[in-house]
Amino acid sequence: MLHFPSTNSAAHRAAPTDVTRLHQLLGDHVWAFSNCRVDAPGLPVAEVDWLFYNTLRGTFILSEWKRYPAAVAEVKDVGEPWALANGAKVANPIEQVARQLDAVRTALRLTVAPRHFPALDPHDVNPYQCVYSPQLEPATRIERLRFGVVHGALEGLAGTVERRYTPTPLILSSQAEHLALAGTLSDLFRCSVPEAVHSKLAPPAVKPAPSSRIAAIHRELAALHLELAPLLEAPAPAPAPVLLSSRPKESPVPPSPPTAPPKAAKPSATGHLRRHVTRLVPASEPNSEHLRDAFLAALQDGQLRSSGVHIGLFGALVGQHLTGDVKLADLAPGGLRKWCQAQAEAAGVRMVQDPKDPAIVRMTRTTDRKQSA
Repeated sequence: MLHFPSTNSAAHRAAPTDVTRLHQLLGDHVWAFSNCRVDAPGLPVAEVDWLFYNTLRGTFILSEWKRYPAAVAEVKDVGEPWALANGAKVANPIEQVARQLDAVRTALRLTVAPRHFPALDPHDVNPYQCVYSPQLEPATRIERLRFGVVHGALEGLAGTVERRYTPTPLILSSQAEHLALAGTLSDLFRCSVPEAVHSKLAPPAVKPAPSSRIAAIHRELAALHLELAPLLEAPAPAPAPVLLSSRPKESPVPPSPPTAPPKAAKPSATGHLRRHVTRLVPASEPNSEHLRDAFLAALQDGQLRSSGVHIGLFGALVGQHLTGDVKLADLAPGGLRKWCQAQAEAAGVRMVQDPKDPAIVRMTRTTDRKQSA
């Protein structure tokens, strides 16, 4: 059973022993809203002890709970009080639950049916009513009831909730629809959705296919190898040879004129590309438009004309920059190369592949569409 307790601090609370027993008797396909209130147009505010919804059978069951100081001797249908074994007369709870049923039925027809079951006629929504009292005993005389049923044990109440049939079941097919319905019912009946209940109703998170992630890792590794290759090919400076001389003395060598400080090295193509990524792509919560802006900026960067834009390196830098659950494959569906080509065409930018390395692309010119924009 999934229990939705009342949010009203002034409302009574269900006894923990009763809640525990209902958890044992009912599965999670049954939702139970306890000590709830409902406002229906033209009717007084209804105080409802328990409202059950069987998601497999599509039925709503309204249950009024009563506890008396003595055993119930006689159960009457509407119009007469109930009699206790000590001779006392008590108000008829079947009449009370019938008034509550009017409010619950009206609220379900006006709010729940149009929103979550639009294909059904709202007048077909008919909750079932029952009364539970632990003072009902085998010796209790029960008059024939026109509507509903009475129970003296939770096992009997659970049986009604599990087996009750309706000709127009209110059934939903997906977890997302169940979660939305739970929110509507909780708001309507002023109940809360505990975190444990929400986690059971929420649809499972969709994980990316392993093949997509493996392909992304291979692209990142390829880009890293391309970045490492120039560093490995650069020759290390040879150490100056040590000359040994037998002459004890040498003429003094005049000091060398001071040399000018070395010029600062120009930023590498990787650095230029990285700056476009970090400047235009947020590390958290990015979208495809951010990735498009970074790619087009790099493609039109004059500093990258000679080297071109390596799509694999671009993807690797984006992947290293991202944090959280968003992956490069989420931003560039269908593959990074095809996606980049589509973004350039949509922006009116003409680009070509390097004849020696197809992974490198360069902008040649802009099309008429961009110039006329």
